[in-house]
Amino acid sequence: MSIINTYKPSTPRVLTEPDPGPFDVFFNAPVPERLETPRLRLEPYNPSLHSKSFFKEYSKDREAIEKYLPLAWPDYSAFLTWAQHYIIADPKALLFVMIDRTKGNDGADLDESIAGMIGYLNSAPHNLSIEIGPVIVLPRAQRTFVSSNAIGLMLKYALNLPEEGGLGLRKVAWTANPNNAASVRTAERMGFKIEGVARWTWVLPHGKDGGKPPVDGKRGEGQGRDSTLLSLCWDDWEAGAREKVEQLIARV
Repeated sequence: MSIINTYKPSTPRVLTEPDPGPFDVFFNAPVPERLETPRLRLEPYNPSLHSKSFFKEYSKDREAIEKYLPLAWPDYSAFLTWAQHYIIADPKALLFVMIDRTKGNDGADLDESIAGMIGYLNSAPHNLSIEIGPVIVLPRAQRTFVSSNAIGLMLKYALNLPEEGGLGLRKVAWTANPNNAASVRTAERMGFKIEGVARWTWVLPHGKDGGKPPVDGKRGEGQGRDSTLLSLCWDDWEAGAREKVEQLIARV
C-alpha cells in the first residue's frame, strides 16, 4: 500500500502592519478576557491594539532584552511576523500583554502602562500540561511587582481547577537559557523546581551565540542552545505552592 504526505511547511508572511479585521486568538484551550491583580492586568495580545506600544518601548533597549532570548526582532516588521507565524497561527500558543494598573486611569494609556509580554507555549490539553513563555518584562517594569504578578496569574489560571476559574492542568513548564541565572532564580522563587538540562533545544538566529560548539556544517545554519528545564506541578500547587504564589503577588 502506497502512502502520501500532503504536509507543506508554511512560509512566514512578512507583515509591516497588523492584519485588519476581527482578531482570532486561535488557542486550543479556553481564553480569558483578562487576568488581573489589583496592580497588574494581563490581556490577550491583539496586534492592532498592543503591537505599537509594546515595540516602541521594547526597541529602546532591544539588545539587552534579547541577550538570553532565542529570538531577535530587529524591527517592527520582524516582531509582527514572528507573532503571527509562531504564536497566533499556533493553536498551542497564546500571548498576553502586561498592563500596569497603577498608571493613570487603570493603565488605559498603553504607551505609559504597557509593561511586557508573557505567554503560554506547548499547550497540551490531552496531557494536561503547558509551558510559560516567552516572558519579557520591559526595563521600566523590571525589579517591580510586575514579574511576580504576571507569572503568578499565569500559574493560577493554569493550575487552579475549573470551578476556581482555572484550566485544572497537572504541569506547568518553564525553560531558560542556562546562562540566564536571573530567569532560573525567578522561576524557583515562584515555586518551580529544576528537572535538568535539555540539550540542543534551539536553533538561534544568525549572530546569536548559544554557548555550544559549532555544528558540523551539515545540519542547518545558526548556533545551538541548551535549555534549563523547570516545572511546577499540581501536587506542588496543592502542597503549598499556591499560597506561596499568592504571597508573592501581594508583596509590597
